[in-house]
Amino acid sequence: MIIEKGVLLKEKHEREIEENYIAKLVSYEALDDMVKLMDVVYEALPNKEVLFVDSYDDLYEDLNKGAKIIGIYGEENNLIAFRYVSFPGLERRNLGYDLGLPETELHKLCQLETTVVDPPYRGNNIQFMTLSMMKPIIAKEGYKHMACTISPYNFYSVNNIMRHGLKIKSLKRKYGTTKDNSDGIWRYILHGTLDDNLELTNNDKINIEMTNIDAQVKLLNNGYIGYKLYHEDQTLDYVRFSPPY
Repeated sequence: MIIEKGVLLKEKHEREIEENYIAKLVSYEALDDMVKLMDVVYEALPNKEVLFVDSYDDLYEDLNKGAKIIGIYGEENNLIAFRYVSFPGLERRNLGYDLGLPETELHKLCQLETTVVDPPYRGNNIQFMTLSMMKPIIAKEGYKHMACTISPYNFYSVNNIMRHGLKIKSLKRKYGTTKDNSDGIWRYILHGTLDDNLELTNNDKINIEMTNIDAQVKLLNNGYIGYKLYHEDQTLDYVRFSPPY
């Protein structure tokens, strides 16, 4: 199912060229290419903690449970990028548990999982664009909440997600599954709703650098959320907020 067509800029031989693309919903047939693209992106990262690479089996299992995947394809039918979302229900990996959502809300949560972009196509706003495409799809499925984890060292991904209205609700170590990351790696947990009705209680605002992990953890534990991100100096405004979520 084709969702959108358009033109992207591709970096080639130190210059940019235009390339047509299509965005479409994909399924099992795209898994091999998705895994290959994740490997390419991971190897190009200077800080490997920025990306937690999903396995083929994890992706396959999520598709069995109804996950949705948008693939972006170039003129040679090559996979340029993808975004996938899962619907974890009452599974323990549901980020709603980290957020303190009541059990009645867990079934309404959509988890924004991995999004990767082939390096020559960066700068096209693809992360933001694919979430714009995905939101009507998950809304049609009846979901209310969106949540995801992002490295606090990945400014551009945090920026793209917060532009869609999600806010930082927690900062903790996650994904401690390998010898190198037995204690987990630092991850923001961001959350928002499709109707985006967050209430601020006052103007109690604190500005802080994204890289100041300890100070952010303290703020989050004391009722603040990461509300606004500044591009110029990569700082965040933390503000107190009102429940329910």
